[in-house]
Amino acid sequence: MTDTTGMVRHDVADLAQSLLTDGDADLDRRFTVLTHGRASSLIGRREALRPLYEAIVARVGQPTLLGGTAHGPSVRWSGSERILLLSGDHSETVLSVHEAKAFVQAEFSRLDSGGLPYTWQLDRHGPGHDHGWTFNGHAAANGWTQAEECLAGMLASWAEHMPLQAPGDWVSFKLWASRDWGRTMIVSYEPSETNGEFYACIDDRDHEQTPERAMQMRARGWQDLDEVGRWRTRLHETDPTAPAMLARLIVTDLRARGTVCPDEVTAWDISAGDHGELWVPGIGVDVHPRRGPHC
Repeated sequence: MTDTTGMVRHDVADLAQSLLTDGDADLDRRFTVLTHGRASSLIGRREALRPLYEAIVARVGQPTLLGGTAHGPSVRWSGSERILLLSGDHSETVLSVHEAKAFVQAEFSRLDSGGLPYTWQLDRHGPGHDHGWTFNGHAAANGWTQAEECLAGMLASWAEHMPLQAPGDWVSFKLWASRDWGRTMIVSYEPSETNGEFYACIDDRDHEQTPERAMQMRARGWQDLDEVGRWRTRLHETDPTAPAMLARLIVTDLRARGTVCPDEVTAWDISAGDHGELWVPGIGVDVHPRRGPHC
């Protein structure tokens, strides 16, 4: 069930354009363009935002940077002097405009001190200005509970926002653990896989696939074994528990194979449709390669 109320398309487009171009626009003021009821779902929020997001893009053009938090979108259009930001949470979506230099400096300081103004950011070299601030690192979660929360939030955010911001694209990464180096776990969100959008698989070819092994793997949350020895699980994006279930499976399997803490895990080959640079400071584990400057 979803209860949402939003502005009409031309009004939100007018607002976005005026914030970005009007010299008298109120800096840092938040303008609510969409509200969600307490019972709103991931899919409901996504579809409620779709016509408004499309109207903004049609009026002011493609964003400079795509992205999201664990609770809402984080999309920006960067001009030389101003940044227009579409953001929010599970209760509302807002537009705001900010002085560019002050905004990126504050954001860098927040990231550098361990805060997360966004969970993921996708740089597809969209139109606009690069203001030269970057973040060169990712902090591992403080324990397995936080690692699960980080992974679940990332997966849910991708499902809610990627189909709007990058229609049709999949998102994926691979995990390696230092105590089990070389074993690949693949985690992805694939919107084209209807009723199985969330996906994970693990290479298990070095174990004899006995009935006892099958019981162990299914107890961790794996669903089936393919013909080459990989265990797989697919979950529906319409299931509100799916992101947390997949995150729990990932952590359970890592721990079962001897991993002691999240900082022994590295995410790599992080990609969104093999297009652009996908940065994931909210993933909860280290990443390779670490973020470099925009170019």
